Amino acid sequence: MATNVDDLTGTVFICDNLHFLRGIPSESVDLVCIDPPFGKKQTFVGNLKRPLSKESLEIERGLMQSWGITDLDSTYDAGLEWPDQSGRTAKFREIWNFSRHVYAGWIAEIQELNPGLDLLIKSTRYTQGDHIAAYIAFMAERMFQIKRILKNTGSVYLHCDDEANAYLRQMMDAVFGAGQFRNEIIWKRTERGFKGSQFAPKAYNRNTDTILFYGKSDLAHFDMSRVLEPYEGDYLKQAFKLQDDKGAYYRDQPFRRPGAGPRPNLCYWYKGFYPPNPSGWQMTKERLAELDARGDLEIVGGKIYRKIRPKGGKIRNNLWVDIPEVKGMEETGYPTQKPQALARRIIEASCPENGIVLDCFAGCAYVPVAAQIVGRRWIACDMSPRAWTVIREQFHKHPDLGVLTEGEMAPDPRNPGLYAELQMLGKIIRVRGPYQVPPPVGDESQSYMKGVTRLDEPKYRVRAAESSGEIWDAFVAEWGTGCWYCGQVKGQDRRELQLDHVEPKASDGSNDDCWNRALACSPCNSDKGNRLTPRQTIERARLEGRIATDALLEEQVMAFGRRMAWARTRWEIEVKSKRLSEV
Repeated sequence: MATNVDDLTGTVFICDNLHFLRGIPSESVDLVCIDPPFGKKQTFVGNLKRPLSKESLEIERGLMQSWGITDLDSTYDAGLEWPDQSGRTAKFREIWNFSRHVYAGWIAEIQELNPGLDLLIKSTRYTQGDHIAAYIAFMAERMFQIKRILKNTGSVYLHCDDEANAYLRQMMDAVFGAGQFRNEIIWKRTERGFKGSQFAPKAYNRNTDTILFYGKSDLAHFDMSRVLEPYEGDYLKQAFKLQDDKGAYYRDQPFRRPGAGPRPNLCYWYKGFYPPNPSGWQMTKERLAELDARGDLEIVGGKIYRKIRPKGGKIRNNLWVDIPEVKGMEETGYPTQKPQALARRIIEASCPENGIVLDCFAGCAYVPVAAQIVGRRWIACDMSPRAWTVIREQFHKHPDLGVLTEGEMAPDPRNPGLYAELQMLGKIIRVRGPYQVPPPVGDESQSYMKGVTRLDEPKYRVRAAESSGEIWDAFVAEWGTGCWYCGQVKGQDRRELQLDHVEPKASDGSNDDCWNRALACSPCNSDKGNRLTPRQTIERARLEGRIATDALLEEQVMAFGRRMAWARTRWEIEVKSKRLSEV
């Protein structure tokens, strides 16, 4: 029987997180927020802020015994880490290798289903050695499952630092697709500088971490209104200087930025305007029309603008300097602990109300506690039994949440419904061991591993057989000085009549030879840019009055085709043979 994800919320699983992830139903989680090991090639030991009490140690040992874990050997067999028995430290090993952390079957699956990722792992071995390569393979196998369990509206935030973030970014591109990358968030984690040393520093101080943010699809939930930055000083007066009957606003271009990537579905005409780059408008034509109907579009000076109005705060950028490192009551002593405020910001932006947040590296509890505080359901997992102890104690620091951990309250025979009611309200946090994870969902998970299976040979740039001056002279000699797009005759001046690339250089590195060139007047060349086809450029010339009638437009389209056919024949008969004879 398939596992119901609702039955897993409010539960901490102590187990290998890969087995745990394989049992989570597909497309059932809204947000994954993880702070995994960073590939630091060292063992971290932190003194717990408050050593575990004798009672807490007894609870921890009793729990482990109930799972059949009594020593190092049984811990290893269960895929767990043996916690320090003194209760004074939090310790974890961050030394990676293939023989300890990677199964051959994982690599075989990757080679078959995602050869691009296989190449990344191999190249990482050459540039960084087995340590980082094994770490990337370990993370990739888990990220495949994370992609599977996320809803189409889901997102993942991966915390890392400069040890391996470059390789993790490529791994995430291979798993989710480069188009689903949202942000590289830079978090300023500390104000501390260099420690005292007899040696002079050889690099800048490292005081930031990176959070890689990816969506499962273009539908990924993101509510920036929940995490706006307050306006500062006179910002409102300075930024929103214009007024209409709806209030203050400023003007902005309604087009997507050029680097956002081509979006043909967002390239359309609206009120005589066309996007200046292949990324298109910021929204569909229907949404743009709605914006216009609300009075939030205006045309000024022959240009179209979108009216941007105050939203209660500034859109937050990807440099986060306002969340300090963990201090005070929240501090556990874990050497890599992250603040709950960091998780709260992520959860409020990317998890809808009543959504489910999952953290499968939950040792310091910052995600589960933050999710509970902001009213989201959550599921957690860690391979150390000490994680349950820390999570339990972190919740105890928030009595206002009214949360109890399993074992603290037994069902009351006088009020049998109370315990069930608290469970239903998400007020009883449960723990499950390595042999209590949900059963695997089956082979469907493999479909989420698929990536690029074959790459075509790249097209290399070829040096033109003629100079642009020779091509221009040949075109003018054959066809005169008329623009091939609008037909208007220009003078013998290359500033007025330019040599255009029919397939733009900005689009796939096009060829400079005569079969890909056309004579264009300055207005047509400017209109065409790197976004319009020849037909669209001719239609634009008609719209702007350089072509007088629709009949002349069609004549110009046919004339352009004849000239391009002539240019191709010229290349094949005259120019190509010349190049071959010179090689």
